[in-house]
Amino acid sequence: MLGAREVRVSERQAIASLAGQVALVTGASRGIGKAVALELARAGADVVVAARTLEQKSWLPGTLRETAEAVEALGRRSAPLQVDLSRTEDVERLAGEALAAFGRVDLLVNNAAFFGRAAYHSLEELTLKSWTLQFAVNVHAPFLLCKALAPGMVERGAGRIVNVTSGAGQPVESPVPGFAYGSTKGALNVFTVGLNRDLRPSGVHALLLDPGYTRTEIAEHAEGSSNTDISEAHPVEVPARATAWLAGCPEPQRYGGRIVVAADLVAELGLV
Repeated sequence: MLGAREVRVSERQAIASLAGQVALVTGASRGIGKAVALELARAGADVVVAARTLEQKSWLPGTLRETAEAVEALGRRSAPLQVDLSRTEDVERLAGEALAAFGRVDLLVNNAAFFGRAAYHSLEELTLKSWTLQFAVNVHAPFLLCKALAPGMVERGAGRIVNVTSGAGQPVESPVPGFAYGSTKGALNVFTVGLNRDLRPSGVHALLLDPGYTRTEIAEHAEGSSNTDISEAHPVEVPARATAWLAGCPEPQRYGGRIVVAADLVAELGLV
């Protein structure tokens, strides 16, 4: 367990290490993704932000342009890239345009996830189309982005990949209905652990972060249908600060091969 002084020194080292780096954050028009993009910008990174929402939706606040403008207001560069992560060609285009924007990607945060009604469907309700769509967004897109961007990190001998998972990916019974979302997160967990094993010798680390129940716009919108109590959720700053720590901490190997719970990490390091 680190002492208070060691934590403060380590925190400064982590923040300083993001200066001059380039991050790509998916699902960054609102919620956790937007908060992560801003936290990385505060730590000195330029940030490519990706999502579907370029213009304001009538029922949900937040756009890519707003996130990019907020990053730039912090003195960092940003590039808003609209993408449908369920489409292979869009994901491949995203990787290419991110590299073209700033010449490199040092940090990849696979935050975007499918949160439609089908995430809560029973076996009887769930269609193959919906099942496949959820795997496309939650598993295939992170795989494709890792495949496109990890080689550059390996060549430079450094890089971080943070894949955002969920407690739903654990093989335990949940009070929340549905199972497709949890199935995709379970697959993401196994993929990330294996990826970290393969990339670690080259100086690249793939890490898993469970943000916990977070008060996002989508969580508030889905409260009734998902049998959850939004009052129990913590703010988006909790997973954002945990992600920034994982992005720049001096000993990333401490966090490899397991799921890091955002609230626990933030409390342990005094980053609240």
